[in-house]
Amino acid sequence: MKIYLIKNGLRINYSYKLFFLFVIFFFFQIQTTQAQQVSLSNTRLTLKTAFIEIEKQTEMSVDYNREIIDVNKTVSVSRKEGSLSEIMIALLQGTGCTYVVRENHIVISQAPIAAHQNRKSVAGAIIDEMGDPIIGANIVEKGTTNGTVTDIDGNFTLSVDNNAVLLFSYIGYLPQEIAVTGKNIVNVILQEDTKALEEIVVVGYSTQKKVNLTGSVSTVNFEEISSRPVTDASQILNSASPGLQIMQSSGEPNAESFSYNIRGVGTLNSSGPLILVDGMEQNVSMVNPSDIANVSILKDAASCAIYGNRGANGVILITTKNGTDGKISINYDGTFSYNEPFKIIHTISDYVRYMQLMNESAANLGNSRIFSQSSIDAWEAANADPNGIAASGYPNYVAYPNTDWWKEIYTKQWMQKHTVSIDGKDTRTGYSMSFSFIDNPGVVKKTGYSRYMGRVNLYSDVTSWLRVGTRTWGNVTDRDVSSSGQNDFFNTINTQKMLPCTYPFYEGKYGAPEGPEDDPQSHNPLWDMALVDGHDKYSQLYTDWYAQAKFLKYFTYNFDFYYSDLRREKKTVDTSNGKYSFSKGAYSTGAAAPSTLYTYMYYTRENTSKLNHLINYNQTFGVHDVSAMIGYEEQKYQYRISDMSKRGLTDASINDLDAATTPYWTTGRGTEHAARSMFGRANYAYKQKYLFEFNLRYDGSSRFSPDYRWGTFPSLSAGWRITEEPWFKPIRLFTNLKLRASWGKLGNNAIDNYEWQSVYSAANYSTGQSLTSGIAITAIANTALTWEETAVTNVGLDYGFFNNKLIGNIDVYNKLTTGILYRPDMYMAMGNATAPRENIAEVTNRGVEFELGWRDNIGKDFSYNIKGQFSFNKNFVSKYKGKLERGWNADHTEYSSNIGDVSTGGTTRVIEGRQIDEFYLPNVYKGNGTYFNGDGSVNINGGPVDGMIRNENDMEWLKAMRAAGYSFQPYNSIAKNALWYGEYIYADTNGDKIYGNSYDSEFQGTSGTPKYNFGLYASANWKDFDFSMNWGGAAGFSIYYYDRSRNSSETTYGYAIPDNIANNHYFYDPENPSDPRTNLTSKQPRLVNVSGAQSAANSSLHLEKGDFIKLRNLTLGYTLPWAVSRKFYVEKLRVYASGENLFAITGFSGQDPEMRRNVGYSTMRQYALGINITF
Repeated sequence: MKIYLIKNGLRINYSYKLFFLFVIFFFFQIQTTQAQQVSLSNTRLTLKTAFIEIEKQTEMSVDYNREIIDVNKTVSVSRKEGSLSEIMIALLQGTGCTYVVRENHIVISQAPIAAHQNRKSVAGAIIDEMGDPIIGANIVEKGTTNGTVTDIDGNFTLSVDNNAVLLFSYIGYLPQEIAVTGKNIVNVILQEDTKALEEIVVVGYSTQKKVNLTGSVSTVNFEEISSRPVTDASQILNSASPGLQIMQSSGEPNAESFSYNIRGVGTLNSSGPLILVDGMEQNVSMVNPSDIANVSILKDAASCAIYGNRGANGVILITTKNGTDGKISINYDGTFSYNEPFKIIHTISDYVRYMQLMNESAANLGNSRIFSQSSIDAWEAANADPNGIAASGYPNYVAYPNTDWWKEIYTKQWMQKHTVSIDGKDTRTGYSMSFSFIDNPGVVKKTGYSRYMGRVNLYSDVTSWLRVGTRTWGNVTDRDVSSSGQNDFFNTINTQKMLPCTYPFYEGKYGAPEGPEDDPQSHNPLWDMALVDGHDKYSQLYTDWYAQAKFLKYFTYNFDFYYSDLRREKKTVDTSNGKYSFSKGAYSTGAAAPSTLYTYMYYTRENTSKLNHLINYNQTFGVHDVSAMIGYEEQKYQYRISDMSKRGLTDASINDLDAATTPYWTTGRGTEHAARSMFGRANYAYKQKYLFEFNLRYDGSSRFSPDYRWGTFPSLSAGWRITEEPWFKPIRLFTNLKLRASWGKLGNNAIDNYEWQSVYSAANYSTGQSLTSGIAITAIANTALTWEETAVTNVGLDYGFFNNKLIGNIDVYNKLTTGILYRPDMYMAMGNATAPRENIAEVTNRGVEFELGWRDNIGKDFSYNIKGQFSFNKNFVSKYKGKLERGWNADHTEYSSNIGDVSTGGTTRVIEGRQIDEFYLPNVYKGNGTYFNGDGSVNINGGPVDGMIRNENDMEWLKAMRAAGYSFQPYNSIAKNALWYGEYIYADTNGDKIYGNSYDSEFQGTSGTPKYNFGLYASANWKDFDFSMNWGGAAGFSIYYYDRSRNSSETTYGYAIPDNIANNHYFYDPENPSDPRTNLTSKQPRLVNVSGAQSAANSSLHLEKGDFIKLRNLTLGYTLPWAVSRKFYVEKLRVYASGENLFAITGFSGQDPEMRRNVGYSTMRQYALGINITF
């Protein structure tokens, strides 16, 4: 028994020890959990967002009952980082709730009511440093969730423990802790927290606090607008920033042709800005929009000078996403988009109507009809029975077609895009990876592409002083090949010379023209599209390997090695298809023999390597902040091309080069250029109030001769934070007010690589009776070529009101580019060699930019944001080849003009004192309609009001003018086949009695470049719903719009007639005034079957305003409540519907004013459904 008791006792002692150890372990686990560090994304956020972030970082679930806590409530905490215990207490302050940790659960429950005998009531007021009450400030009893907020007068009352410590906090102010032992009244003065008002902005080779910027920099946060169904980031940037103008000239997939200008066109050469993606120069179209975190637009010399040789036209810095704190986050973003053409300019599809109009256009000139009545009757009979069978055995609608060709060319297609990304960061390593697939078929057959995109951003802190990493991304694009995949397809006869009498495609056969009296060479665009087949593959790789080392406490060294490799392989082969006449039941054009077919191979490769070394220094001496940076950069670019073709395939299905018999051409060439740069920056701030910055870059470019290769580009800027002045503190309306000013000089070397040297090419020489091959100079050298230089002066004001609910900025600038590299006209006596470029021109841009935004909440469930931007830019050539001089001699016997000597161009010209490429055209005559003077003499100003000869009075005036010695160009005679009813006349600007000659051309005060750009972004959130819209537009520019088969009143045999002209054009027959076709009010001239009609002359008649405003995007989204989505192990699930490029408000009658062209591949309207899932 004793032994048993001892053993039993030992067993009991062991049990106690095990139980004790278990308690200690459990307590230790709780303490370890409570001490775990967590980090919030912001100091102001909803409880729901905070709980999700805590779950990601702790791998514990936060459990709560919505009946006792409102997780959609927005709370303000005094700190973003701390232990789990500190953060949870801060979040639950004022909610009446507390929490407890149980295993891997954080359980939130209602706080118990404390005994009243140990409590008291504390009252007081909270004011700011100027004595103004702070409304809505938080007061919380430390260590509890007991709290309240101040009223409209800043007062509060709270029941607390006798020995409590109160926490006082408010967004934008430093928190305070005050013990209330022995106190019943506590008044608090909160001091402003400037850190809470600062934003980090990416600038050249670095980042800066936005509040400390002295240059003009705009930012675009992509994460706020990432739910748009776009494949090109340019669509999102469009209208998103003041001073940034983006115009899309085509909707063709992979060739959208976005043009970028920052603060106008500053040169006569390439005016596009430098675009850097994570430090590497790259086309924006090759960046996955889903990978972009933010974009900085550098606009003035202070911000751009650090980029020297490429900064003259502005700089765009794109930063991709990087690893974020917390556990691994896996995201999926999927979009399905239904795409259709934005606008189509239709041509007439009723062939009977077409024949009648062609006959009308011939009769208007006094000519015989083009189409016989029997042809018209035959088509009308077939139209009456479209499903009847023609003599050929085909249905009437096939044998006697009425084809709407634009419905055949354009289609409506589904596009899809999928992106999977993985982000995370642990103690030392951060990573962000993504993979995307895009299938964009386009809206024209065989013009689409499929693209695979991948990206890896990875870094690791090897030690506390050394970080290494890489940013690597690339894509592979497989593009369809056809003759329709080019804008020229729409501009040439392919879509002009197409008639409704051709059936597109039936039973495997392409249709031929069926009209017996029509042009047999008119086109079948579907047959044209199928002329070639093949593939077009792009592969692109970009990589940056970098290291950052910290040394000597205040210094860091950065090393980057960038490399890009772009390859393209294109293979095309002719196809063999005939054209079939369904009315005759036979081929009108047979298939081409294989021996006549061509096969073609095309290879290109581009390589860019860049090396960067940077040393940064940052130190604070009391109220003095000093920083400096020096750097070295070298870059080399290489391009190579091989191009070959052979003719004569033995078998049309075998199309490799080896399968062809006869070499047709073989070409190959390469080019390269290099640059080397040293640069530096110095910053100084006194009391964070007076800010100064100096930049200097010394650039060398191989595009200039050794004697002119180097350029120096400095900039100076300063800022004054007025709100930091003690005397300004009483003005509480302002949260931020900063005045900026800068000046600097930038460079541009945007010319070909060898223009300072003479260039030789192959040439033929005549030797006796034969030609001998050789080489000849084809471009004349100019070894004195050097940099274009752009000097920019900028004054700006940044402002924020009402605790930064209302923020904005305004900038005024003057940009002068001198020594512009331009190739002037050369006299023919110099031979046929290309004239050398010279530093001869100057261009000035002056403008103003304005941005204003408001962000606020209404109640706890509704928040909204509105931001608008506007910019104006005046552009003109300030120096070129001399001033325009024109006028009469002293005797008024001779009129002369030097327009040909001092300008370059035709209907648009480059000349001093005018916009670049301003329109130069004769004006349409404008009269007052009085016709004759009181004495019966003709009144030269009394003609037709709008310049068109519309009625008998107009014709009588015209004849009287001719009789008085006046003439009218281009036709000087009055006749049906010359100047007649329904034609326009032009103004006599110089008063030589000749209306509409070359001396009458005038500068129109407008060009194809907009003067005004504007945009509006608005978003709202209500509970789990979100809504956003983007508007954008441009104004102050014009489009010369006149083209055969588009909007021309000239008809041509075998060419289409546009719908808008067919349905509304002038008609009057003086021999039959009651003709039912009579239309005296149309602005469109009469139909004439001739090329070069009176009204077709180049004039302001065809110049239309391009002003427009577009609804670029409209999105409605819904986020599944977290309590529901977490049941499926999903952190966030959002679905949305979105529309892109929905409509435009414009007076332009053409396709899309943003395209700024007569016709082309239409931009797309998109309707999308999407889903975002985060695990």
